[in-house]
Amino acid sequence: MGKQASTALSLGLGAAILYLGAHAVTGRQGLVAYVGLQAEERALEQEIGALAAEQHALEQRAQRLRPGQTFDDDYLAERARVSLAAGDPEELVFALD
Repeated sequence: MGKQASTALSLGLGAAILYLGAHAVTGRQGLVAYVGLQAEERALEQEIGALAAEQHALEQRAQRLRPGQTFDDDYLAERARVSLAAGDPEELVFALD
């Protein structure tokens, strides 16, 4: 093997290593994509936590309106007043966000 063949082989292997290294960092399944997917996973986990808390609150509200031991007359009256925007003429009503 001559000196030119050895140089060409070294250049070819170097180019292949550079290509594979760049692809490992910036490719579809590379390091940059992996970091982005981790950030997306954290955001989705936070969203799942918020949705689970909202689901729990809705389940609690529904539980208070079920007939039986847990039925809450005051809560039903409150929800009816809020939905209908109704109140007693002598009541003070404060609207809060």
